[in-house]
Amino acid sequence: MESEDDAITKLLKPILKEKYFIKTSVRVDRLYSKLKTEGALSSEEINIKHPFHPDIDVLLWAKEYSGEPAIMAAEVKYFRLKEGAVYPNIYEGLGEALMLLTYGVDYVSLWHLFDPEIPSETVSRYRDLTQSLVTEAYTYSPIDYQSWLLPEIPKAPSEQKPTPKDIQEAINRAIEAMQPAIFILSITQNLKPNPIRNRWDTKIMRSIIKKGFRIVSK
Repeated sequence: MESEDDAITKLLKPILKEKYFIKTSVRVDRLYSKLKTEGALSSEEINIKHPFHPDIDVLLWAKEYSGEPAIMAAEVKYFRLKEGAVYPNIYEGLGEALMLLTYGVDYVSLWHLFDPEIPSETVSRYRDLTQSLVTEAYTYSPIDYQSWLLPEIPKAPSEQKPTPKDIQEAINRAIEAMQPAIFILSITQNLKPNPIRNRWDTKIMRSIIKKGFRIVSK
């Protein structure tokens, strides 16, 4: 995998799309501008003061629900080796995850994906430090933290160029190794509700997101 977008598109999205409506790399500023241009926003929504950042890496809600659907947003960081060092920095993503709460979603998660090339002791240290920050540094942390060591995707011999079929088969093996049923269970159990979900301004942001993706109550 080369980036967060690559890992999300090739590994996470195929697992999640069976049970969830999923949107990735959501630019809320563009969503707002589109709805405003279409005349779909109320005056209250038009006048909302929000930076419309960060982007939402993963936005999802269950395909089967009754009443108001629970909406989850996740900040994703994919750690890999870059010029011999781990990239990105360990602290990146924490602030972005907290800002996702202001969009009025029901739950916010921080997901760390670790490339198999990263030494196991580094993976353990990153996991322990981040877990301590999101569960022990605050009396109440609304962020759910999950991490996974990605399975290795076999590479073709250097003298051979992998075909699209070879690449897809390798990705399919990686998805299977991630155990989709267990993966989905891990991201949906014991989630902590957004403590500012019912603020007037976060309600407006939620309304904009719901309009943008036609999320309706049943």
